[in-house]
Amino acid sequence: MLVWQLVLIQVVTFALLVFLLRQFLYKNVTQALGRLRQSHQENLKREDELKKKRDEMEQELKVRLALHSEELERLKADAQAETQRMHEEILARAKQEGRKIVAEAEAQKERMRTNLVAEIEEKALGLTAQILEHVFTDAVAKGVHPQLIDDLVDEIGQSNGRLPLDGETVEVIVPSPLTEAQRRKLERILATSLARAVSIRETIDHEIVAGAVVRVGNVILDGSLRNKLQRTLEHVRERLTR
Repeated sequence: MLVWQLVLIQVVTFALLVFLLRQFLYKNVTQALGRLRQSHQENLKREDELKKKRDEMEQELKVRLALHSEELERLKADAQAETQRMHEEILARAKQEGRKIVAEAEAQKERMRTNLVAEIEEKALGLTAQILEHVFTDAVAKGVHPQLIDDLVDEIGQSNGRLPLDGETVEVIVPSPLTEAQRRKLERILATSLARAVSIRETIDHEIVAGAVVRVGNVILDGSLRNKLQRTLEHVRERLTR
């Protein structure tokens, strides 16, 4: 009897332990499953939120890429326009500089030509004067000289008192000394033109060959054969350049 009671007690005790363990394990498993379900729901919710954020970010990225593409195209167009403008500006400056260089070259060429012509004329005039000095005999020079003096006197007479005079002396440059008659004639016409008595100071210069040069203040009246020759050369040059 005692043995069966012990066995029964052990069975009851075991059954009670099994029941208690089952209840404990069931409760833990149920709580764990509940937590798993809740965690799963939260994960699903977070996954949906992440997916939504990802879609929003992708959409925003597409918009930004589109905006950046438009900005890049605009910058590219602006850069091309600026490059074209700079190219045209550089080309215009180059053309302007080219025209300036050509104009300066033409001006330099014209100056060189003018200087060369003037130098040639001056040398031609000097050479001609030297030739005249050797070709003209004293008799020919003396024959031309009085006529040139008379022409100069007539030119002074046509000045009608417009000649300035600071002092009472007038310089007369001649190739040979004036005759007394020529001196008196010049003094008379100068006194009439200047409205005052004057004295003549002669300067001898053989290079003028014939005629005379009168200096009254800053005014020079050139009636020399050399000046006549220069005027003739200038006249010929003007006729040739027409």
